[in-house]
Amino acid sequence: MTNTPSIVQLQSDWFKLSDLDRASAVLTINQSGISIRKVATQLKLSESLLRHLLYALQAPAGDQVLAREGKISTNELVRRARPSQRRSPHHSATLELERAQKIHEATDLICDWLLQTKMFAPVREMIVKEAQRKFLAMKEARLLPSLAAPHDTPVSQIIKRAKPPADDTIDIVAWFAQWLCKWSFFAFPDENVRAAALDLALEKQWRS
Repeated sequence: MTNTPSIVQLQSDWFKLSDLDRASAVLTINQSGISIRKVATQLKLSESLLRHLLYALQAPAGDQVLAREGKISTNELVRRARPSQRRSPHHSATLELERAQKIHEATDLICDWLLQTKMFAPVREMIVKEAQRKFLAMKEARLLPSLAAPHDTPVSQIIKRAKPPADDTIDIVAWFAQWLCKWSFFAFPDENVRAAALDLALEKQWRS
């Protein structure tokens, strides 16, 4: 697949940009005729993450200023953009907003769990990356479980039940990644929501 120059530039600048600038760049590329899915593929990010960022552009201008000043988070910006979108008559828009809310909640749960590991930020980053690698390997090998957690099972209970036994034969990163992989699979059965939440959680570890 040949990268378009604009995507190559965005890929180079990604970590230098704010979330709003990232969203604006993605929107510009999309408006040039390139799908969000293709942009996500070339940036090696999830499509759900890019769509989550794009919602931030729909927030009121004043809230966007607060976000640029670091006074509110991108997730809060997306939340503030949601009320006006709920009035949209388009069912697809409502579904997208509901998914954005699920991503927001899943990201917070993953980040809270990572903090409870008491590991330093670089180690937490390694844990998320290893969990993502495990998910990719299982998906390619078609080894993802077919079972689902009972409806309305509290996430705290899923986390507790998914905790692997102590194992001195693997390092601590692999052990925590195994735990994260298992509990997040059952807590967030929507693959796109889970992938986007892991991407956002990883980004938060970079910033911490």
